[in-house]
Amino acid sequence: MSDVMGKDVREIKWRVEGIEKSVDLLVRANRDQIIKDLMEFFGRSRDRVNVFLNIDGEKTVNQITKDLGMKKPNVSKRITELENEGLVKIKKITKQGYIYEKTEKVRILNLERILRKKFGIKEVTKPTPAEAETGEKSEQ
Repeated sequence: MSDVMGKDVREIKWRVEGIEKSVDLLVRANRDQIIKDLMEFFGRSRDRVNVFLNIDGEKTVNQITKDLGMKKPNVSKRITELENEGLVKIKKITKQGYIYEKTEKVRILNLERILRKKFGIKEVTKPTPAEAETGEKSEQ
């Protein structure tokens, strides 16, 4: 029985991989229209953009709320909007809360770069372990 299940699992993985490749091709083929639609979705909402850019697959909703100095209901609303738009999804649920990550669509479109440019937001780099220990930023 386990041999049959193993074969079924392999077939499912193969089919999922095929679907993911098809989605990738469709997104790339319709990139300009998708970007235009997403720019309308983000509009002039700096809060929506900031919440989106803060989702990194590691932070809980509470951490994002604290980092941005926003109220939790507002952050949750923005995340729901982003989720409905297919830009973020739940990565895992922990005791501390939900952790979200960006979808493959975001990577394909290079959406973060486009939004940073449109809204004039610089990328914040995480300090290296040595920088975090000393509290100093190294010259690069």
